[in-house]
Amino acid sequence: MTYKSIEFEITDGKAVITLATPDNMNALDETMSEELDSALTECQEDDSVKVIILTGKGKAFCAGGNVKAMADAPDAEIFLEELSGWIHRPVHRIQTMEKVVIAAVNGHAVGAGAALAMACDLRYASKTAKFNMGFMKIGLAPGCGTYFLPKLVGKAKASELIYLSETIDADTAEKLGLVNHVLEPEKLMQEVMNIAEIIGKGPTLAIGRAKTLLRLSDSSRLEEHLAAERHMISISGATEDFREGVTAFAEKREPKFEGK
Repeated sequence: MTYKSIEFEITDGKAVITLATPDNMNALDETMSEELDSALTECQEDDSVKVIILTGKGKAFCAGGNVKAMADAPDAEIFLEELSGWIHRPVHRIQTMEKVVIAAVNGHAVGAGAALAMACDLRYASKTAKFNMGFMKIGLAPGCGTYFLPKLVGKAKASELIYLSETIDADTAEKLGLVNHVLEPEKLMQEVMNIAEIIGKGPTLAIGRAKTLLRLSDSSRLEEHLAAERHMISISGATEDFREGVTAFAEKREPKFEGK
């Protein structure tokens, strides 16, 4: 597929998706949202893809929804409902797919762009990155951020960040737990690629099941969650990676997983 708003490449089991409309700070519209979801679907269905990296082109990661398009819409209510639906699809796919998605936040992440980063499993930020929930600045109820942000920083701090639309820098984001680590701009992608390499060499079926269990932990009762763990542990015992893992442990060598 030929993409207009994103760049997409797969190399050695690592997929890199780059939001690529730097003239508008990689703002999300129908085209970009659909292309992003399409690329994620391809990654989800391609067994050769072990890990996915999401980043932005230029000075921004993603400026959120396209505000100019919102202002120009003849019927804002209908347009915003449609825009929310477009953006929610890739966000939902990132959360529910059994592959690790890493956000390399290279610059500003605003509104739905911040939520897109928060939907990812791991977040690494350039020192130049800035975060702002953004929605209150344009009189709009927040999207996605009300789900992810409280889980990452706690409800009180999430409320403050949303209500005040306060811009925070990368170091503050790390202290709050919004990102995993902050890196020098010139080292961001290389470090993220190194992390992706480690994950890609891991037992990808077990990693995917761990991702599912972490997601379920937000809503399941203890008894339900323990049952889910028991099921995931049991089916993992039938994998080649498990057999390789325990054999390597007994032989005191590094395991060579194949995602099978």
